[in-house]
Amino acid sequence: MDAKKNEIRTLEGFLAVRELQAGQEGESRTICGRAIVFNSESELLDDFGMTFREVIDPSAVTMDFLMTQDIKLNMLHDRNQTVARWNKGKGSLRLNLTREGLDFEFEAPKCDIGDRCLEMVRRGDYSGCSFEFYPKDYDVVERGEGKKDVLVRHRSFAKLSALTIGLDPAYKQTSVNARELYDQTPSGIAEKKAEEEAKQREQEEKEEAMRKEMHRRAEHLRRLADFDEKLEKMTY
Repeated sequence: MDAKKNEIRTLEGFLAVRELQAGQEGESRTICGRAIVFNSESELLDDFGMTFREVIDPSAVTMDFLMTQDIKLNMLHDRNQTVARWNKGKGSLRLNLTREGLDFEFEAPKCDIGDRCLEMVRRGDYSGCSFEFYPKDYDVVERGEGKKDVLVRHRSFAKLSALTIGLDPAYKQTSVNARELYDQTPSGIAEKKAEEEAKQREQEEKEEAMRKEMHRRAEHLRRLADFDEKLEKMTY
């Protein structure tokens, strides 16, 4: 595998348009997906007659590494159709690392390319996410009878040059649904945290209301007991 060659891999099924939440108006333009999956074997690949499968180790893509990268998100590997960009942590492309892989989200730009991207993803015509990289450190293991089954495990990249909304997956995984995928994006994580905090406040308010009600009832019973005691004294 040539370290000077730009390799391209595509992941199927981890692409969706985020639905608007309750109370929001208009049409969502947020597209989220998973571009890289960790610790999962690819489909059979062919590199100039050499067939192999590969695995991306989590060590190949770390946040420290991402903060040094200028990554464009393109349509169909076309650098003239860039819809978002991550430039060393800044820009319109948001990235999030999880134990499963590298997730992304962005707002489709309000232009012909952005509108076309949004529509094609919404219709399901574009359902795959690619990543383009230059390999650096990797291990090669020959398996099976005759050692014809070759596995390449990437431990680090020299460069992660681009992400792409595309087709023809090299990695086929069981897709999570759009809501689960959104929950793993930066906005989804923040929203989930806010929801949990709101639920916590609601629970605390219920508990406080219950304590006040119990105190009110206890005070009522105490007053009834005092009244009964006074009534008995008056009777005698």
